[in-house]
Amino acid sequence: MKILQGSRLPKPNGHCSTAIVSNRLLFISGQLPIAADGRHYDQADFEQQFTVVFQNLENILLASSSSLQKVVKVTAYLSDVKYWNQFNALFADFIGKHKPVRTVVAVPELHLGYKLEVDVIAEV
Repeated sequence: MKILQGSRLPKPNGHCSTAIVSNRLLFISGQLPIAADGRHYDQADFEQQFTVVFQNLENILLASSSSLQKVVKVTAYLSDVKYWNQFNALFADFIGKHKPVRTVVAVPELHLGYKLEVDVIAEV
């Protein structure tokens, strides 16, 4: 098992690792709209929050010698089901033709009032 760390990666927001590679799989902890430099996007609209979250995910994938095309599983938590269609469109645009398995869950609230949190499993 290898725990990924680095200044370009987002810092964990609790007692966890940002990402771990184990048995040729990359497990990425839930990413909130917090940039790698620590800037919070809690007041940003849904699309801006999506962009920050997926840029974090892409940076972590690249740092582990993986890519968006190697993503196997995505779990997304939305603070309101009203964001589902917007999430689906942004996700399709961001990830392209690749279609990993995915779960999208509407929850009543996310940490610090964010609208989106996403975790990923990918091959390396």
